[in-house]
Order: sequence, then C-alpha cells, then structure tokens
Amino acid sequence: MDCGRTGHRRHPDAPEGCLSMTSTERPASSTSPSKTAGRLAVWAALWRSSTERMDAQTAAASNDALRLPRPPGVFRLFFARHLWILDWAVVAVFALPAAGYLVGAFVTGRNDVAALVAASVAALALIVVTVALRFRRAHPLVLVAAVGLSFVAMGSTFGGSLLPAALFGLYGAAVYASVRAAWISFGALALILATVTLISTGVDLAETTGMSLTFGFLMLVFLLIGVNVGNRKRYVEALLDRATQLVRERDQQALLAAANERARIAREMHDIVAHSLTVMVALADGADVSVERSPERARDAIRQVAETGRTALADMRVVLGVLAEPHGGPVAAVEPVLTGPQPSHNDLAALVNAYRSAGMVIRFSVSGAVPLDAGLELTVFRIVQEALTNSLRYAPDPKHAAVSIVYSSGGVSIVVDDEGQSETGAPSIGTGKGLIGMRERAAAYGGTVEAGHTNAGGWRVRATLSTPDTKERS
Repeated sequence: MDCGRTGHRRHPDAPEGCLSMTSTERPASSTSPSKTAGRLAVWAALWRSSTERMDAQTAAASNDALRLPRPPGVFRLFFARHLWILDWAVVAVFALPAAGYLVGAFVTGRNDVAALVAASVAALALIVVTVALRFRRAHPLVLVAAVGLSFVAMGSTFGGSLLPAALFGLYGAAVYASVRAAWISFGALALILATVTLISTGVDLAETTGMSLTFGFLMLVFLLIGVNVGNRKRYVEALLDRATQLVRERDQQALLAAANERARIAREMHDIVAHSLTVMVALADGADVSVERSPERARDAIRQVAETGRTALADMRVVLGVLAEPHGGPVAAVEPVLTGPQPSHNDLAALVNAYRSAGMVIRFSVSGAVPLDAGLELTVFRIVQEALTNSLRYAPDPKHAAVSIVYSSGGVSIVVDDEGQSETGAPSIGTGKGLIGMRERAAAYGGTVEAGHTNAGGWRVRATLSTPDTKERS
C-alpha cells in the first residue's frame, strides 16, 4: 500500500500526531472505528485459517498414490513380492543339470591332460554364466555375452549345457533390454553356435545342420515369447508413467490454483482494508477535533465512518465467501460466484467523494468511451482507490490530488498525482503490497504501473491497461 513512500496521515482538522489502533482493542461502541477494525481482524483470522485448510487439503491431494490392482493369482502375487526366490530357482534349474552334464561328460571322456583342461575351462565358464544368470534382470546383455564367450571356450563337447542359459538370456534381452538388442543377440548367438558346431564336428554337414536348426528353433521360440512379454511390459509401464504424470500435473494445478486464489484474496483484502481503515481513521480524527465546536460536522463524520465500515464489511463478505464453500476440493473455484456487485466505472465518482469527505481536495476527470469489460472496470477502480489511499495517508495537508482517466480504442491510461510525502509527523510504514497489487492487476490486462517522484516534488502513479474487447459503451 505504501508505493515506496513513508509518511503519516492526518485529517485537516486533526492535531499533529497519528492514531494507533490494534485488532486486540475492545470496541467502545458499535459505531467506533475500532469496532469495525475488530470485525475485520476476525475475518482476517478466518482467511488465514481457511488458507491453512486449503494448504492441508492440497497437500493431502498431492500425497495420493497411484493405486494399482494387485497381480492376479496367488502364485503371481507371491513371485511379484519375492522376485529373489524366482531368480534363484532359475539359477538352480540351469546350474544343477549343467553341473551334472559336465561331470558326466568328464567321467565318460578321455582321462588325459587336455580333457582335464577342457573340463576346468568348462567349469569356470559355467560359474561365470551362473553368476550372470542370477543378475539377468539388471544386466541381460551381460548374460548373453557370457553365454557366447562360453560357447567359444567350451566347444561342442560341453556347449550343450549352455542352451538353457542362452534361452534365458534371449528372453531377458527382449523383456528387460529392447527388441532390437534381443534380435542382435539372437543373431550373434546363432552365428557363434553354428560356427563352433561346424568346427567341432568337421565336415558332417547333416549333423551340424540338425544341431544348429534345433538350437536355433528353441532360441527363436524363447526370443518371440520374450518380445511379446517385453512389449506388453513396456506398454504397461508407459501407461503407468502417463498416469503418474497426470496425477502430478493434477496436484501441480491444484497447488497453482490454491496459490492464485490466496493471492487474489490477499490482494482484495489489502485493497478493502487499506482504503476503508484509512478513510475511517481520517474521519474519526476530524470528528474528535470538531466534536465541541461543530457537533453537526462531527456527527456527519461519524455517520461517514459507519457507512464506510458497513461497505467494508460487505466487501469482506464478498471476498471471503469463497472460503466457506464446502465443495470443490482444495480450491472451489479460482473466480467464485460473488454474492454482491463488484465496483465498476460508475462507482468512481462515489469513491472520489468518499476521499473528499475525508478532507482531500481532488480534481477528477474521465474521457473516452468505457469498454464493456467488468474486470477492466474493477481493475481501474482498484488502482485509483489504492493511489488515493496512499495520497490520503502520505501527502501533506491540505491534501490535493488529481485523477485523470483516459479511455481509448487501444486501452486505458490512469494518472494520479499528489503533492508528495509529508515532512512532519512520525513515519507510517506500509507493507509494500499496494504497488505490487496494482502491478499484478495491470499485468493481467497486459499493462504496466509506474510510481515515483515528479520534477515538482510530488508523487505520480501512472498505469496503462490494454482493452480486451473492442466493444464500447457511451
């Protein structure tokens, strides 16, 4: 509200000094300013508690987990929760027969050094493949590479024991890696298998072709099964990822809507409270000074205080009405249905007269055709209200101000001039939200607000707004 200035506010008939008022003071009468201030403080507390409730509801919404159905079937549910049991079962299915095959081949084979070396190499290769098989989910291509190298190292004598590992490797590559990697792995293993078999069996093409076709067919079957399962797995993961993104976007939209609603309510409350209390305190000071020498004038000032307070209470009910909305989640609506009319262009004259009643001397002029846009009219009203509130609060006595509003086909120009900051009295420190609120309102209509000292030593607020609709009214 301060627009970057400090100073104090005083009625022309009031003595030097400033009036301090807190929300904890007990009201002396139903028509006193502190009575209205106390009511406004109660509604401010209601607003704070309501926004805290909105925060809690929004946080609860953001904690909603993506609820998925349980895997069907008792066994699928069990293995989904205990994958390590399934992994070790696969290792046992491969390792035990492979070890038995290796021992049998060694016992029935030649008992020389070459056979012992071949058996040792085969045993080492089986150990490597077994370890790779245990971690096939995280590193499926490592298992394929281990199987291929073991085929080369073991040859056709012990290579048959690697067939189960090759099948698991191709299946894992298709499910946990990619379809492209699985087909490349299939081609590499088929080539290695055919080459090793051909070299080991010499020129017996019938035997080589039969073994290669048998192994190749089994690998192709497991590869196709893996491709089908992997494609379905990736499709389900994509659906889950999209659903998670939608939940996250929903929560973010709720948070943004809650933040926008709190900012809107805070801005409206600031405009209403700052304007109303400033005028009420100025009128109360004047009534206090003139109560003995001009009782009629004092009574008129008190009536103005009561009227201003009633108007402020009605405006506060409009602003806070949305917080009592029981439906709609964290934020019932960013722009709720209001229970009363919002200020418009037709209320500007009454606004200026209210400040004149508080002791200001104001020159007011309007030119051009007013656009048919209620939001734009409200923005113009609030900017003029905030600028005049600052003039009443900070400008020296007697307080002079000039308000000029020019409507054109391209937008609206608002200029409010006063005589600058008072040099007497204690400083009045504002929150700085007034200028921020004016700029936010102007930005909503593609406009800007500039506030600063003039060359003559006064203070000027200049706002420019864009017209959203080309229709006009006279």
